[in-house]
Amino acid sequence: MPLLRSQAPTDAVALCRRLHQLFPAFGERLANAYFIMDSRFTPHAVCSEFGDFYLGRVTDFAAPEVAALFEMIEVIAAADPDNADPVANALLTCFLENISATEAGEASLPLMGPRSRRFFLGWHLPPEKRPR
Repeated sequence: MPLLRSQAPTDAVALCRRLHQLFPAFGERLANAYFIMDSRFTPHAVCSEFGDFYLGRVTDFAAPEVAALFEMIEVIAAADPDNADPVANALLTCFLENISATEAGEASLPLMGPRSRRFFLGWHLPPEKRPR
């Protein structure tokens, strides 16, 4: 059954929980994160930390949890055409942008939906090949 936007995270706490469910080892990183008990606990801080985790710890890009991650990103991003949702913005700018131009980003590209792929390619491809 496809993920609905109403089932996807809507704030930093829910986003942390979902990422930890998908990637239990991310909990170790969260335990030491500077922003957990701070006013900087935002979706952007979570996605930035998760991007570092993803680049350093995820190696099986065919794993079901990786597919579920990119399904969640697409559902959230596609529901936000006006760029008003902080979680959508964070997933795009502090996760997808941070994994662009990396081997992990390239390996993740086939899992992306149209909205997230379009954003990602704007950072991943050389300037002359970026979608307009």
